[in-house]
Amino acid sequence: MSLIKDPRGVLVKRAFLLISAASLSAVWAFWPQPALSHETANTTVMFDREIVRILNKKCVACHTENNLGIPLTSYEQTRPWARAIEEEVLRRHMPPWRAVPGYGEFANDIGLTNRELQFIIAWVEGNGPKNQDQKLIVNVDQIKTPLSEQLRPDFSRWQLGRPDLTGQLNANTIEPGRPNEVKRVVVDMGLTSERWVRGLEFKPGDRRVVRAAFFSVQETGQWLGSWTPWWGATTLQNDVAYRVPAGSHVVAELHYRSADRPVEDRGTLGMYFAPTPPKHCPSDLVLQADGDLVPGAARQKFRAAVKLPADTYLLALKPEVRPGAHSIEVSARKPDGTVQVLLFVKDILQEWPTPYILKQPALLAKDTELSVTSYYQTSAQTSADTPRAAGVKLTVSRYDDKGGCSATAP
Repeated sequence: MSLIKDPRGVLVKRAFLLISAASLSAVWAFWPQPALSHETANTTVMFDREIVRILNKKCVACHTENNLGIPLTSYEQTRPWARAIEEEVLRRHMPPWRAVPGYGEFANDIGLTNRELQFIIAWVEGNGPKNQDQKLIVNVDQIKTPLSEQLRPDFSRWQLGRPDLTGQLNANTIEPGRPNEVKRVVVDMGLTSERWVRGLEFKPGDRRVVRAAFFSVQETGQWLGSWTPWWGATTLQNDVAYRVPAGSHVVAELHYRSADRPVEDRGTLGMYFAPTPPKHCPSDLVLQADGDLVPGAARQKFRAAVKLPADTYLLALKPEVRPGAHSIEVSARKPDGTVQVLLFVKDILQEWPTPYILKQPALLAKDTELSVTSYYQTSAQTSADTPRAAGVKLTVSRYDDKGGCSATAP
């Protein structure tokens, strides 16, 4: 941890934003609590106007009570962390979205726009006023936001409406002090007949410990959807649905972080069915490039590619990279030789596995070469006797007009 100047004018140790609410309570008990110096607000950006809108849209999915991050649902909760928030957003560490703008448009994009970033910087540097009536910054402890005005996301409701079918996952116990881990749970949804899944939604049992979840059909391996704290539902357009055979089971891949005490997580999965067989059924296209890092090499890349046998619509991209990857790129080389970058992720945050859901299906013509490349930077001190596995696996959810939706479709 490094020393920074706290917004109240004292030198304190910077605590990471993403610690549990319970941990924060313990930290806060020993946190210096001097009154704010009497500083004059010198910005037109107000918490109650611009900042609260950014928090509601980009932050409170994680930053509420009993959630992954410290609560940021009111002025008195947010203002003491202003400098730390500014540092995190300038580093592009928060929100945890590392896709570079300009390469693909994604429905689950949680990244700050340049305008939102400018608002946050202006608010912090202008001494963080609550509203236009607050000219002199005083002790935050004197401010109390009414409960009715606090940001309160409703995690209890189903975003897509009541599911056609729900299934509860077996419980996982997450012990304190453990490194990030992945657990897999098989769910019997009781499917007695073939169904067509047009939507999927997940509710974690305890939001303090779940970073991400991915769902697939055990019998076929088909990727059905995903969950991140800011994007909890998967939906498909009207003429597209996943085919799920009778008797199928769903595999839930759950990415956990630990809390300050044992936590039992038992999530619930909801499925939404199309009433009739759809026109298109997505299937997975998997590209995988594996290898070992060469000690001392400044930069290495691992690439996999495939030529598309038919006109293909891309719906979503799910990259999985081995530790140490600096960036990944997904590109399409079209039959005329032009190259389109579909996704470029820089400074990968390994602890935040993220799918990339396209806003609109991307059409790639027959004979387009689809590729994925991961880039690594290695240390000169890496021993030649200990090769490190590297590479990337990309799962692409896509459909074309060749396979249709028959039981024998790929």
